[in-house]
Amino acid sequence: MMVPILISIILKLEEIIGKKNINRYSIGLLLGVAYSASIGGIATLVGTPPNLSFARIFQIMFPEAPDISFADWFIFAFPVTFIFFIIVWVYLYILFRPKTENWIDISSETFKEQYKLLGKITFEERTVFIVFIGLAVLWLFRSDITINTLTIPGWAGLFDHPEFINDGTVAILASIILFIIPSQNQKGNRIMDWKSAKGIPWNIVLLFGGGFALASGFKESGLSTWFGNQLSFVGEYHPFLIIMVICFVMTFLTELTSNTATTEMLLPILAGLSVSIEVNPLIFMLPATLSGSMAFMLPVATPPNAIVFGSGRLKVIDMARNGLILNLLGVIVISLATWFLGTLIFDIDPMVLPSWAIIK
Repeated sequence: MMVPILISIILKLEEIIGKKNINRYSIGLLLGVAYSASIGGIATLVGTPPNLSFARIFQIMFPEAPDISFADWFIFAFPVTFIFFIIVWVYLYILFRPKTENWIDISSETFKEQYKLLGKITFEERTVFIVFIGLAVLWLFRSDITINTLTIPGWAGLFDHPEFINDGTVAILASIILFIIPSQNQKGNRIMDWKSAKGIPWNIVLLFGGGFALASGFKESGLSTWFGNQLSFVGEYHPFLIIMVICFVMTFLTELTSNTATTEMLLPILAGLSVSIEVNPLIFMLPATLSGSMAFMLPVATPPNAIVFGSGRLKVIDMARNGLILNLLGVIVISLATWFLGTLIFDIDPMVLPSWAIIK
């Protein structure tokens, strides 16, 4: 969605100050969109595929474990998103900021005129926005939010069986609302219809399903436990060092493979490893999940990288050279966030294996 908007802005800038003067700045803009999509995606459970994979695989591997709610994940991951956003913004600004003398002919009125040409917001746009805000609020406040001694009760507790209500329930409710509300621009149609729904990339659902089946196979066959026993020697090292190694391996492995497939393959192994060396599984699974979305070097690393590279305005060397530094910074930020913030939010004692983590 953002790339066509950005390309139109770049073309307008090229028209005003020349293609040569805007070339390097345009690279920074495109990289910023790709990086921001990955960084922002880790903030919520639905923001990027590895997060969804983690939530389901964690439930499969440890069915008795406390539920990882939308709010819990957001409280943990949003600070990581915010910190890394600042780092990337400063980094890209330093490298790609344009020369001031080239921007003399640009006025804010230029973009105001372009904005006016978009016209007034439509009924459909306003409705989708309201439903989206409602969806986010319902997700955030579905379950209880506990911060130290303060507890904010979730709305699901108002029902007799709150265990029947999860984040998927809320998403389906929002979808149904869009299927019900009629469209004003296209009489006789709804804001969402089955023709549009068929265009959704359902292959990603099959990819998720395959990953969940793989996780179940790891557990039921005992393969995750076997892997954990084979890797038990890592228990001799400090958990923080292991976290950093996991982040490093995950970040650079997903540069060459699908981040979703890599996450779904490694999380069951990390679950078995944590049980084998008797540490809380979340201390390994959380950083692995975040690192799956924090690869910035190659087009195949994440879907945002591939989409931006497909614009034809970037070279692989542009992404690799700038992404390497961010990859290494991501390893450090995620490791520190997991060790200090994750342990607080999810009530993790890294050196203790909780009772729910015993794979039966």
